[in-house]
Amino acid sequence: MVVGGAALLAALFLTWSHQFPPSLRSVPALSIALKGVPSSATAWQVYSIADVLLAVLAAALVVVALAGHRGARIAVGLAAAVGLAFALHAMSVPPTDGLDVVNPAVPGRSYVGRAYASAGVGETVAVAGLAIGLVGALLGLRFRRR
Repeated sequence: MVVGGAALLAALFLTWSHQFPPSLRSVPALSIALKGVPSSATAWQVYSIADVLLAVLAAALVVVALAGHRGARIAVGLAAAVGLAFALHAMSVPPTDGLDVVNPAVPGRSYVGRAYASAGVGETVAVAGLAIGLVGALLGLRFRRR
């Protein structure tokens, strides 16, 4: 559970979404519109509440692993399962899709499509950390100290 919590916390600082390709930043009109928008955002930059909840879950995994009783392990295991479902969903559906950005370099209304947005390594690390934390919580229920 400690390793899972540490991995989850580290994942929040890694890239969670590749929002726009670097080529869009070279288009003058878009470079102005996208100024300040990170092309590869961390969880802290993409989410406003989910990132804080995942950080709290990471801390809870570590604390419960070190000093938690059976009820706390059950609670943090359920929270880890919900967090795992969230991270898996985030991997399959990037939080930014680019469909509301028009590429002025292309004639007509050419929207930057979903093909440009992709998941980052942070989501993969978060899924691994949450899976490890969940397995740790389940094993803690089975092999608890007397």
